[in-house]
Amino acid sequence: MKTKTFKQLMLIIIMALCYHQSNAQVANKIELTEDNQLLGLGTQHIIKSNILNKERPIIISLPIGYKDSNTNYPVLYVLDGLQNIKHTVGTVELLTESGLIPPLIVVGLESLDRTKDLTPSNAGQNVHGSAGNVGIPQSGGAPKFLEFLSEELIPFVDANYRTHPYRILEGHSLGGLFSVYTLMERKDLFDAFIVEAPALWWNKEEMTEKAKSFFKSNESLNKTVYFGIGGGDGWGMRQELLRYVDTIKENPPKNFRWLHEEVGDEGHMVSRLILNYNGLKFLFSDLKISDGLVNNFSDGTFLKEEQRLKNKYGDNARRSAEDYFSLVSVLVENENDSGAITVLKRASEAYPMYVGLLTYLAKLYEKNSQKAKAIDTYLLGVEVSRKYKLGQEDDLLQEVGRLRKTN
Repeated sequence: MKTKTFKQLMLIIIMALCYHQSNAQVANKIELTEDNQLLGLGTQHIIKSNILNKERPIIISLPIGYKDSNTNYPVLYVLDGLQNIKHTVGTVELLTESGLIPPLIVVGLESLDRTKDLTPSNAGQNVHGSAGNVGIPQSGGAPKFLEFLSEELIPFVDANYRTHPYRILEGHSLGGLFSVYTLMERKDLFDAFIVEAPALWWNKEEMTEKAKSFFKSNESLNKTVYFGIGGGDGWGMRQELLRYVDTIKENPPKNFRWLHEEVGDEGHMVSRLILNYNGLKFLFSDLKISDGLVNNFSDGTFLKEEQRLKNKYGDNARRSAEDYFSLVSVLVENENDSGAITVLKRASEAYPMYVGLLTYLAKLYEKNSQKAKAIDTYLLGVEVSRKYKLGQEDDLLQEVGRLRKTN
C-alpha cells in the first residue's frame, strides 16, 4: 500500500472517529424513577456526626460504569454541595467522557450554616457585609468542620465506596476560604484543591498572613492547587487573592503545582461553573501527552507512563482520544508503525466504543502484513458496532471478507 494512499485513508478515519465519538454519548443511560423523574445527580445520605453533634446531609454521585466495574475512583469533595452539585456533576461527566479527567466520585456537602462551618476564626466588628456594630457570633467553626471531614465523612465514604487515595477539595467564596485553610492546616488530607473566588478578606486577610510562614516552612509540597476568580469579581476577592498567591511566589515549594487565573468578566457567583471546569482541567493536565513523550517515544516509556497515570488516578485514567490519535499520526509520519500499533491498542482499550480506533488499528496491521490480527480487529469492531448500534457492521465485514480472499 502506498504511503500517500494510506495517509489519505487515515484522514478519512479521523473524520469517522470524530463522528463515532459523538455517537458514543448516546450509550450512557440515566435511570428514571417510577414516576419518570430523571436521576443522575446522586443519592442523599444522612450522616450522624458526633463531632458536630447533628445530622449532616451529603450527596454522593457515582461515575458512569461504577456498578459494572471493580475499579477504585478518586473522590472530589465539593463544599456548598447542594448549590453546586448540578453543574459539577455535569462538568465532571463531560470532561470524563472527553478523557480530560479520570472518572470521579463526587461528594457534595450540603451547607447548613456555612458562616459557621467554613470560617476559620470568629469575626468581630466591621466584618465585610455587616453594618459594623457586632460580629458574627457563630463564626469560627472551621476547625470542627475539618475534624468532621477527616474523622467521619472521609472514613464513611472510603468504607462504603471503592475509593482511590487521590482526593480533591473544591470550594467557592467561603468554601474557597475553607479550602485554603485546609491546605495549610491539614496538608495531608487532600492531594489537590480547586479554590474559587476565596473570601480571603476574612478577619483582615489572616489566611494570607498564615501563608507567609506556611510556604516558607514547607520546602517541598506535593500538591496541585488551582486558584481561580472571575475578572468581574469585586472588593474583597481579586486583590486579596493576588496578595495570597504573592506569598507563594516569594517561597515556592518544590513539587507544588499551581495556577492562578482571572477568567473573563464573570462576577462572583456566575464564575463557579467556568472555574470548576478550568480547575478540573488543570488538576489533571498531566494526562495530556507531553512533548518529551512524543519526541523520545518508545513502547516501554509510553506504557510505563500510562501505568503511572493509572496508579495516580485509578485504573480508568486515560488520555483524550485526540491525544492518542495525534501521537499515532506522528509515529506513522515517522514510519514507526510498531509504536503506532502500541498506542492504538491502548487507545482502543481506553475507548472501547470507538470503532474508528479499531479501524485504524486494523489498517496498520494490514499495512504491516499482520493479516490475522487485522481480521480479528475488524471482527472486534463488528461486535462494538453491534453493541452500541453504530451501524458499521456490514462495512467492517466487507473488510474481513476482502482480507480472507487475499493470499
